[in-house]
Amino acid sequence: MNMDTTIGITGGIGAGKSVVSRILRCNGFYVYDCDYEAKLIMVNDSKVKDALIHRLGEDVYYQDGEINRGKLAQEIFSHEDVRLYVNGVVHKAVRTDIEKKRMKVDGYFFIESAIIATGGLMSLCNQIWLVTAPLEERIKRVIQRDSTDLDSVKKRMESQTHEISLLDSEKTVVLENDNYCSLLPEVLEMTNKLTNQQIYSISC
Repeated sequence: MNMDTTIGITGGIGAGKSVVSRILRCNGFYVYDCDYEAKLIMVNDSKVKDALIHRLGEDVYYQDGEINRGKLAQEIFSHEDVRLYVNGVVHKAVRTDIEKKRMKVDGYFFIESAIIATGGLMSLCNQIWLVTAPLEERIKRVIQRDSTDLDSVKKRMESQTHEISLLDSEKTVVLENDNYCSLLPEVLEMTNKLTNQQIYSISC
């Protein structure tokens, strides 16, 4: 792959996407975090704000300009048409932001997102890294991380099953994060292949 390669990092909740991204950043690669950037866009992009207020009302934002996440979540999870509308507005803005930032970044460009397929990002990616882990391990991680209950975690995981099935199999490479072997060697092996040079190596 050439230096203009764009790579998507995806996987279900608790699989370890953010771990892969941290390893890449520590080794000098640019990683666009879609979840983080989408939150910034909803606060700072006037067109997105106007669209959300038009559909959801002015109380979707607090007086200080911050998004009312409780209100937004309630509307999204209660009304399918609202969820589709909000996703359409935000996903379009995120994709536009990615395209702008991609032009400013020399070298490899990574995109971290749980919704590479349904977020309309698959066509931007030359390759997709799918981070996976055993179901029991993922559940344990999320419960510890988010202080949530088992039923809530399972519902979130079930909602992501369709997303993974939509990934382009010819573009997708699997990184296993099962706690028996660290993700670090896997990620470094992948980056070594990309750059055709040995960054450094670690054995399990």
